[in-house]
Amino acid sequence: MHRYLQLIILGSLITAGPALAQDSNRPFTPSGEIQIPSGAEIDRMLDSNTVPPPAKEFSPNDAKAIQQMDQRAKRIDEKVMKGICTDC
Repeated sequence: MHRYLQLIILGSLITAGPALAQDSNRPFTPSGEIQIPSGAEIDRMLDSNTVPPPAKEFSPNDAKAIQQMDQRAKRIDEKVMKGICTDC
């Protein structure tokens, strides 16, 4: 009987451990799901001033434009990783 109680307690600790290890300060959506915008929503975002046109965003010089795009991609990756995990 004592052994079964120990196994139940051990099983409870094993299942509770990952839940306690999760970060509670992460961004939260009410449904808990990621929403992917539809094509029409993407078109509206691109038509609005929220996204600058590529011609104004990057240099006309190809080498410099590639460097700017790489820097932008790195900034986006850092923001995504910060949103996914705080220990990265």
